Amino acid sequence: MKRPTLILVIFYVLFPFLVAAQQKKTVSTGYNFTEAWVWEYTNASGKTSEMVLYREPKSNYWLLTAEAYGNTDEMCDWILVHPDGTCYFAYKDAELGSGGSLLKMTLHPQKGNTIPTYWKATNQYKKFGNTAMGFPVFNGKEYKVSYLKTNEQSVFYLATTKANFTALSIFNELDIDAKLPVHFPKDIPGNYVPLSESSSGEGYNVQYRFKYQSHTEYHINIGQYKLKTN
Repeated sequence: MKRPTLILVIFYVLFPFLVAAQQKKTVSTGYNFTEAWVWEYTNASGKTSEMVLYREPKSNYWLLTAEAYGNTDEMCDWILVHPDGTCYFAYKDAELGSGGSLLKMTLHPQKGNTIPTYWKATNQYKKFGNTAMGFPVFNGKEYKVSYLKTNEQSVFYLATTKANFTALSIFNELDIDAKLPVHFPKDIPGNYVPLSESSSGEGYNVQYRFKYQSHTEYHINIGQYKLKTN
């Protein structure tokens, strides 16, 4: 067989594998989130709003969009949160045309394995969720919390879950503009979902509750953003 012919044969044999490899490389930069978790909260002005978080159940990744952090960071397209505390922030960047820049930051979660002793469990339970959305409801258990040296008191409802809230509970500690309107408790294990909180003290009032979990399709392509290095 002549050399040019041999080269063509090799090319046609290898071409499908090269295409598949390239497709695999492209897909690896994409993330598809199939769950939406929705909480209802009362803001400082007394208005009721919703916070939506997207979740990828296999990896336990969370995706935060403007449906979560609102207008606290209008330049941010989305935030990808890993359960180990690694966060990727996708920002618009006029210099990069249709693309943008990607900033990596790291949280350092330190979660215990048990609920603290000053969280007092009661015999009260309450259902949270909506089965019409395709997921079972959570059976939340009531906990009452009193804080030393203050007159603040809190009532929480919690349930165990496969989702991981470890990084989300300290997300607002990052030195960035984007902030979540709901502050999840930091001192409980990460496999507990905060279903509701009612806290009050001097000039202080917090109210939120879990509304439902639903199926969704929310796709991001991290490969469209250029990672910034320090």
